[in-house]
Amino acid sequence: MAKGIYLVSLNERVGKTLLSIGIIQKLKRDGKKVGYFKPIGTPKSTFTNKADTDVGFLQSCVDITELPYDLLSPISIPECFYIDLINADKKEEFIDRIKNAYQEEAKQYDYIIIEGAQSIKKYIRVGVDDVSIAKALDINDLVYIETESSDKSIDNIFFTKRYFDYRDINIKGIIFNKIDHDYFARIKELQEEHIRRYDIPIIGIIGKSLKLLAPRVSEIKEAIGGTLINEAASSSLENRSETYLVGAMGPQAALRYLRQVKKVAFITGGDRSDLALTALNEDISCLILTGFMKPDTSVITAANNKNVPIIISPSDTYTTLRNMEKIKPGIQEDEIELVLDLVKDALDWDILLK
Repeated sequence: MAKGIYLVSLNERVGKTLLSIGIIQKLKRDGKKVGYFKPIGTPKSTFTNKADTDVGFLQSCVDITELPYDLLSPISIPECFYIDLINADKKEEFIDRIKNAYQEEAKQYDYIIIEGAQSIKKYIRVGVDDVSIAKALDINDLVYIETESSDKSIDNIFFTKRYFDYRDINIKGIIFNKIDHDYFARIKELQEEHIRRYDIPIIGIIGKSLKLLAPRVSEIKEAIGGTLINEAASSSLENRSETYLVGAMGPQAALRYLRQVKKVAFITGGDRSDLALTALNEDISCLILTGFMKPDTSVITAANNKNVPIIISPSDTYTTLRNMEKIKPGIQEDEIELVLDLVKDALDWDILLK
């Protein structure tokens, strides 16, 4: 029977999928049989098929299993209006399906990496939250993921600990993930003075990796519902954007900001050819023009010469930015080794696997 390693978090977008990939790859290299399980998958929208893209990625690229999708992720609940789509009467049905799928998968592996919901608060109204699922699977120790690079992390950790104590479940340890490198030393101080006092081990500290956390231009295009207007630069859609910059000032003022950053997704109005041409002389990954306005021909020519995609957004600048903030960058098959390198030396494997 496999040992389950259940990854959970208080907040969303902490990198549970990334950690799952890294842990699976490390254990496979060590000769272990490793499975992956996501009790509740989240399809892209209510009107797509039920598949969760994270599960699909691990199936296709990490070569984790030949088991059917329904065993890897037995329940599918879309994000949009999910409160209206499920109710407490389904609790027993959902829990039974999750237990049966997990027990069937567990027969074949030494370890199963379980990716929890976006938050330990998710689905608590209907009793299929992470703690309820863990108890149903007879898993008593959860791995808590924290990404806050400030002392707010202590509040998050102890809120979670008290909640877990109330629910009669344990924190196996903490993985600090996507942490600013200048905050590492502070975590060590907090470990000595606060965290260790409550018998909570730190499993590891993993720094931010811009190569993995920055979205691709293609992901930005999809998130904002944009249109690529210069196919000549389509080969650059897989380039990553490390930061965003809104151009709503004069060219000279914009230049000061542009020279302080690199691989920028530069956002401005389609009628601001002066700003667009200024940005195209600097290190930008794409040019996003809001208001569904096409630029002057000189802008398109300059972008083609630099191989910079121009994406027309149908929304105003504020809405475009809000949609970009929701992007969850994906991991490509050729980046799996980078994920493994990120986690293999950063984690205390004795604590994680005990």
